[in-house]
Amino acid sequence: MAELLPFPLVPWLLLTCFSPFFVHSMESSTSSCSSSNISIPYPFGVYGQSPSPAEGFEITCGSSGPMLPIGNNSISILNISLLDGYVTILASAASRSRHCGGDFASFSLEGTSFTFSDTRNKLTAVGCNMVAMLLNGTSDYSGGCASFCSTSNSIVDGACSGVACCQAPVPKGLKKLSLNFTNINASLSKYTLACAEAFIVEQNSYAFAAAYLKVLNNSNNSPPQYRPVVLEWSIDGGSCEEANRSASYACKENSYCYSSSNGIGYRCNCTEGFLGNPYLQGPGGFQVCVFQL
Repeated sequence: MAELLPFPLVPWLLLTCFSPFFVHSMESSTSSCSSSNISIPYPFGVYGQSPSPAEGFEITCGSSGPMLPIGNNSISILNISLLDGYVTILASAASRSRHCGGDFASFSLEGTSFTFSDTRNKLTAVGCNMVAMLLNGTSDYSGGCASFCSTSNSIVDGACSGVACCQAPVPKGLKKLSLNFTNINASLSKYTLACAEAFIVEQNSYAFAAAYLKVLNNSNNSPPQYRPVVLEWSIDGGSCEEANRSASYACKENSYCYSSSNGIGYRCNCTEGFLGNPYLQGPGGFQVCVFQL
């Protein structure tokens, strides 16, 4: 039979877990921007703050809060999840048909540690009597959806049900939004609109507005809208087995490695009974309280 801890020891353990040192250690594993209360956990970080960011996870501070550098752009960050491995950004991950008075460039995640989340986003298309087809980086199609409009009265605000707005799953491993738009036979409907737009947006965050379709078709080069988009991140280094043999292995003591389900790379998590940041070691890192009564 396991020996019970002496009763006076239990309050001592509780005090240890919630002591100022423990709280400070947990807080010091994150950085922040003065213009925002969004927590930035390592491996993310801001230069000049401790801990310094890991390569590929550098964050800058803008007037509205933390920004994620992607290519030549800086994208606003809404949230960073350490253990679930995702970051929510405010971006225009969109593409328009050639009839919209000129396309605008969508940003690419190629060459970064990020991919579009296939479980937390939806590919969404707005338009009438068209098919938006997603390319997988080559000439092959990897997804898409069709949107119909029979009359102007059929276009109403609400969910994307296939009337003026449709949605489809985002394929795994997607790093770049590349789309083709195809018109559906006009004989199927007398009501047509020339302009269409497709974009990636956080699942359940988008509600279709009929007014936006009118703006899209009545204004050439109307500015893109910024919407929440979820990116998954991982540590470069191949599979867990490969990474564990590397000197740069990111999972520290009392943590375990698991492979990313959405692209190449791996992430770390705390082993059962432990709490903290699995990517850091020592003071300011993986501070732990374990109760075993």
